[in-house]
Amino acid sequence: MKRKLTSLFFIIFFAMKGFSQEKYALISGKIISSNNAVGNVHIVNLNTKLGTVSNDNGEFEMMVSLNDILLFSSIEYERKEIIITDNFLKYKKIVVELIPSVNELNEVFIEGLTGNLNYDIKKVPKDTLPKHTFVINPGDLKKVLPPDLHGLEKAPYVGFFPPASGSIPLPDPVYEAEQRLKREIARKKLFPSKIIKQFGLAYFTDKLHIPEEKIDHFLAYCEDRNIIAEFYKNNLLEVIQILREESEAYNAIKN
Repeated sequence: MKRKLTSLFFIIFFAMKGFSQEKYALISGKIISSNNAVGNVHIVNLNTKLGTVSNDNGEFEMMVSLNDILLFSSIEYERKEIIITDNFLKYKKIVVELIPSVNELNEVFIEGLTGNLNYDIKKVPKDTLPKHTFVINPGDLKKVLPPDLHGLEKAPYVGFFPPASGSIPLPDPVYEAEQRLKREIARKKLFPSKIIKQFGLAYFTDKLHIPEEKIDHFLAYCEDRNIIAEFYKNNLLEVIQILREESEAYNAIKN
């Protein structure tokens, strides 16, 4: 009996260990170069294909799991990849130092110059392009334009005319408004699934203490904070701040 209990203990231990390795964690990081913060750096998780951008202080937050690969890229710095290890998941902190990128230009050779500036200037070929003949005289600025053909009071008609045969129809403002409304409704419908995929289900249930069946209701509760617009703008730091603040008020009401 004791031997069976020991085997059962090891099975449960390794199962819990394997599950914990797949669990996501929210880590915060800072990007520096020569002890200075670096903003506007793109950070992409190559495993989940999700990303964010560092703020002006070089700070960022991202959901990661063990062995995820983070790619840091910026025009002014060399690209860098970092593999998420147990230490990153344990301390939930990461500091990344980037190396400035040096762009070397190809060497340019100029032929036909002697090195004597005065002599070389005299050898510059003359411009053979024709000169323009457009001339503005000072008296032209005082000329009075002819009167408006439509009169001083009557404005021209700018309404919609029926399109002629073969012509391109004018835009319909009612139809365009309907299309904008449909796109906005589609964005709102996809918002819950997208944000859960971004942060992970455990972030809502474990960190914010929101039951899984109440997540959609909680996200609707946060809409007056403009959370949907901030999420689609990729302002993840603002989204996290809204979720943390609103979860406290939401849980207080629920309890």
